[in-house]
Amino acid sequence: RRCVDTMTDGFDSANNTVDIDVVFLDIDGVLLPFGEDGFIDDSRSSSSCGAIFPDGALKTLGNILDATKSKLVLSSTWRAKSAFIDDIIHSFRLFGERYGGSLSTVDFYDTTDVHYHGERQWEIQKWLDNQKEINPKVHVRAWVALDDEELIEGEENSKYRSNFIGRAVKTKSAIGLTQQDGEMAIHLLTSQMR
Repeated sequence: RRCVDTMTDGFDSANNTVDIDVVFLDIDGVLLPFGEDGFIDDSRSSSSCGAIFPDGALKTLGNILDATKSKLVLSSTWRAKSAFIDDIIHSFRLFGERYGGSLSTVDFYDTTDVHYHGERQWEIQKWLDNQKEINPKVHVRAWVALDDEELIEGEENSKYRSNFIGRAVKTKSAIGLTQQDGEMAIHLLTSQMR
């Protein structure tokens, strides 16, 4: 399931582990805004490079990755089909080739479980819990979830709420990932890295 298995940054020789920082990425409502009728028609929804995602959302995602050197874990339902993952990566490359930055080379480090679809919060928590068993040499030092779904409020999110406070950036579905959301994500990640 792992998409990229190379880890050299963040090696802690005292504990013989590698520290990684992770961005859990949803697609619909984050990179791909949608309105009440399923579409949004404004300048933030356009791409100047042929990507399927708007420039503004891609620029913000690139800024987060450039500032934090985080790994990407796809938490969106788009994880269920490899063709969808290929489309996402292709859009990253198109944007990165035109504007530079980490999107020109980034790949997904992993996805949340493609066979488990429940509450998004639970899917992310399951991935975090499983990492300790799958690869005990890897320590998730910092993480943030970018999602338009609620990850903190509501009864369905009560089980892991305390783990998500200070780690969730909720976007507005019709707008997608904004510069302000990106600044919040960078702040939340870097505050965990201290």
